[in-house]
Parts: sequence; structure tokens; C-alpha cells
Amino acid sequence: MLVPVRSASEDPDPEPAPIEEALVRRAREGDRGAFDRLVGLHLPRVWAVVARIVRHREDAEDVVQETFLTAHRSIADYRGDAAFSTWLHRIAVTRALNHLNRASVRLARASDPIDGDGVPELAASEAKTPLRALESKELLRRLADCLEKLPATWKAVVALRDAEELSYEEIARVLGIELGTVRSRLARARGSLKDCVEGGSR
Repeated sequence: MLVPVRSASEDPDPEPAPIEEALVRRAREGDRGAFDRLVGLHLPRVWAVVARIVRHREDAEDVVQETFLTAHRSIADYRGDAAFSTWLHRIAVTRALNHLNRASVRLARASDPIDGDGVPELAASEAKTPLRALESKELLRRLADCLEKLPATWKAVVALRDAEELSYEEIARVLGIELGTVRSRLARARGSLKDCVEGGSR
């Protein structure tokens, strides 16, 4: 199964909850068309989370593929104890963290990095002067570099909070950790990012 990767800006209108529940039920019964609709519904958000953690386009595409392949193989085991999106995000984060922990990707890849999920181009186009455009792009480049340096578990919390805007409680359910751990990791990650970005601007 090949999943077409697209940016979060292409997010389709969300399905009403009863329709999604029906799609999940049909997918669990082996309806491939229903699963494909679920992929279309959740792909932009899964991509946003994975891209924030992995930070390199080719790697992120691989992880997204793995996420939906795993979901397709495992959906019969989904019992509805958590929301389908929570279950899917848990798979995505697990796959992304596993990817980062593999020896083959411990060294940063030099090709095709994801710089702010496409934001630099937008920021540059909206800047009022060429100098402002360069300053905006440089700031976002520094932020992307600083994100790269975060521990993988901190990246996951930042991705779920800032890219997906999940509540602390939802993040705790996705990652299977305590609420206090979510708050601690997010605070430490943001503090580290602030120090890193400000240090690079001096």
C-alpha cells in the first residue's frame, strides 16, 4: 500500500464522528475502501507529527508509509478504547522514534531536510522587504537546526502539542506517559529551543 504524502495545508474537511466510526468499523471488517478513506482523513495530521519528529523529508515519507501499513495490518485489533486518531498517532510516534533510534539514521542526513514544514517559503513571501525575508528564513533555519538537536522523546511532545495542538491529556494518552511527564518534557524542550535559537542569534 503506497500512501500519497502531502502537506498539512491540504487537510480535507473532517468527517463527522459517526461517519468516521462507520469507516473504522468497515475497515476492521476488511473493507479496503473504508481504510483508504481513513488514510485520506488522517494523512495530513500524521504527516505533520512525523515531519516534526524526523525532520527529513525522505525519512518522514518512509515513516508515514510504515505507520499506515502497521495500522492496516493491526486495525482488526483496534477495540475503540481510545479515539482512532489517538491510536493512529501512537503508531506514528512509535515508528518515528524507532526510526530515529536506528543506527543508520543517528547521523543527521544532509539531503532534503524539512525546514519548518514549508513555512520558510511562506515567511519569505510575506516579508515586506528582502532583508526581512532573509531574517525570517534565517530564524526558521535556526529553529529547524535546534529542533534537530532535541532528544527524540522531546521532539514527540513538541510535535503533538505544537503541530497537532493536542491537549496535555491527549498527549499523555498517545505516548502512554504521565501528565506530569508531558508537562516536564514540553517545558524542557521549549527552554532548550529558546536557549539554542537565542544563542545562535548572538
